[in-house]
Amino acid sequence: MEVASAVLFLIVILAPSLKKLIDSVAYRNKACGRAEVIRAQRGTEPRSRRVSEGGRDDG
Repeated sequence: MEVASAVLFLIVILAPSLKKLIDSVAYRNKACGRAEVIRAQRGTEPRSRRVSEGGRDDG
């Protein structure tokens, strides 16, 4: 019984964080889809991100 109550307690505590994570992933996916539609309408290819060896974005 103690194990079941501990698991239930953890689920209740972690549920809001998990929901926020899922919402964040969904928002990013939606934004990526919108950007892809805009690029398709403009007829441009997506830019590739090049990262230098120092870890900074080249632009």
